[in-house]
Amino acid sequence: MSLIRLRSGRRGQAIVIMALAMVAICGMLALAIDAGRLYFQRRLMQDAVDAGALAGAQSLVGTVSNPGGQPNYALYYALDDTFSTFNQNPANNDPNSSFYTSPVNNTVTDNEGGYTVTAVAPTGYNNKQVQVTVSYNAVATFVQLLGFNQISILATATAEAGTNAKTYAIFAYGGNGTGNTINIQGGGYAQVDNGQDGSDVCSATPSGETISNAKFHVPTGYPGVININGNIYINQADDNQHLAKYWVTQPPLASGQDPEPNYLIPDTSQIPTAHTRGKQQNVAPGGSYTYNGITVYNTTSISRDIVIYFPGKYSGGANISIPNNQSFDNANGIYVFANGIYYFTGGTSLITRGGNISNTNSGLPHYVGGVGATNLPPAVDGTDGVEFIFDNGSYYTADNSQLPNASSTFFVAPSFVPTGSTHIAFYIAATNNYANPWTETVNSQGSNAPRYQIWGSVFDQSANGGTQGGTGMTLTAVQLGPHNTTPSDNSDPNGPGSAGQYAVTGEFIGFTLTLDDGAVLGNTSGAAANCQSTGITPGHPSLLVQYNKNFAPAPGVNSFLVK
Repeated sequence: MSLIRLRSGRRGQAIVIMALAMVAICGMLALAIDAGRLYFQRRLMQDAVDAGALAGAQSLVGTVSNPGGQPNYALYYALDDTFSTFNQNPANNDPNSSFYTSPVNNTVTDNEGGYTVTAVAPTGYNNKQVQVTVSYNAVATFVQLLGFNQISILATATAEAGTNAKTYAIFAYGGNGTGNTINIQGGGYAQVDNGQDGSDVCSATPSGETISNAKFHVPTGYPGVININGNIYINQADDNQHLAKYWVTQPPLASGQDPEPNYLIPDTSQIPTAHTRGKQQNVAPGGSYTYNGITVYNTTSISRDIVIYFPGKYSGGANISIPNNQSFDNANGIYVFANGIYYFTGGTSLITRGGNISNTNSGLPHYVGGVGATNLPPAVDGTDGVEFIFDNGSYYTADNSQLPNASSTFFVAPSFVPTGSTHIAFYIAATNNYANPWTETVNSQGSNAPRYQIWGSVFDQSANGGTQGGTGMTLTAVQLGPHNTTPSDNSDPNGPGSAGQYAVTGEFIGFTLTLDDGAVLGNTSGAAANCQSTGITPGHPSLLVQYNKNFAPAPGVNSFLVK
């Protein structure tokens, strides 16, 4: 009798356990069903804010009349595109109303269909970002049995405005009424190329255009020719009888106004003071010098001093001068710049008069796959080239006065920077008040041996060249064409492997520009060809700028999500 009662008690316990297990199983099933439904709701909301942020950021792309874009439209489209995902519309559909033009803290909020959408614009780095957030209280289904009636869902996205959809070889963005935004000087034959080396003579490609928003001034009586391989757009023609397109003089000129590119400067607020340079005298051929993690080799045939500079902030008036005569530097020494961002401010400047200067491990030009490359390690922050920033009265100037026939300068811009636009070797900040912030006047009239090659873009955002009485940026042609498409390394700083290169491979952009043809020793004009031929006769022009998409600051990029 007791055994029967025991078995009956066990059956009763099993029923209780099964009942409790079923409650747990049903609860887990309810959680799974509601979690799946809420996941898809969250995914829908994330798609909505992604679309809204991207749509808003497109309105922050600068134009001539609105360099900062149109923040009111950015806010409107951010709301409109976000709500459209939920088949809703913003309550205020007038982007020119005060709701969008005068928002408190650049922020607007709207609630439609249970969705609360908040948009902030402009915001973020350089005021080029749009942030959109949506919140929604989803009604629980099965998990209400567990005491959860509503579940709050939140999604957010931030997008950044892209750059203007144009590519340039040379662009002077000073507008109508500025006067001569591009000035030509010298007395020889020089060339600017759109990256095709004249192969598109019969139908110029739209890349690598040469544009002057005001006058492109070639002086009357100029003895040479400035040849443009590519399209030319000049808003105010002036004395252009010595301007050529594919060696055809006085080409037809188009007009128009392009906005200043909105290439972004790196964040300089946290850049630390630069590490002290290192120097080793009389390094023998085949020898090397290691300092602060950087090893430099003397691959030349004579003993040379090796000096290594490091990225960081340079201020207080202590210029980098190469050679530094006060430190008894040798004019034919090797001067290497470790990869990273160099921030010059407060009048502190970079001045080079000679030497073999580069961001390579030999101080000499280095090529991979026919283009310039650095073989030094990236900086700690990942920057894999050099970018020089000049702000608050600082400037860059380069010539070969202390090493006339043998100087060499070779810089490769980074393809990665933590903040800012890539592929910029020199960036003149908008707050720089120096009238001539970037000047290169290497003289090759007596010898075509000097080398000057910037593999990256040069960008002046300061607009002081035309407003402070200066000439803006000055670029001089240094090497002789035709363009060498298969350069190679040489142990000789001026060896044939590094010949035939443009002074700037990338883009050269500023408010006003001065182009000096260089009159490089041995330069001659090319000749036009008809479309049945295999291209133009290149001649031996002095090489100024060649556009290259791999060394341009991400041209034509649409707005993109950053988080």
